[in-house]
Amino acid sequence: MTHEDGKVTNHCVRTVHAEQNAICQAARLGIALEGATLYCRMTPCRTCAMLIINCGIVRVVCEKKYHSGSESEAMFKDAGIQLDYVSEEVMKYEKQ
Repeated sequence: MTHEDGKVTNHCVRTVHAEQNAICQAARLGIALEGATLYCRMTPCRTCAMLIINCGIVRVVCEKKYHSGSESEAMFKDAGIQLDYVSEEVMKYEKQ
């Protein structure tokens, strides 16, 4: 994938993120997420963070940190969403 700034990555070229899938499935089944806690493997990306904020989730628990998660961390802080990490280990993928 080539980003607007010209950077090329392999980031989620063919998939939706687990956070996006969980939010969509809750909507599909009529499950309200207002006040919910979301558990995930690592810091959500910017797009997932926007969805999490907009659907009313109030807490996010991550197993590890995502190497490009600082923007999401700031967004959660500004939105008043509690962000907790089980480990301070940083996940980094090759070619990212």
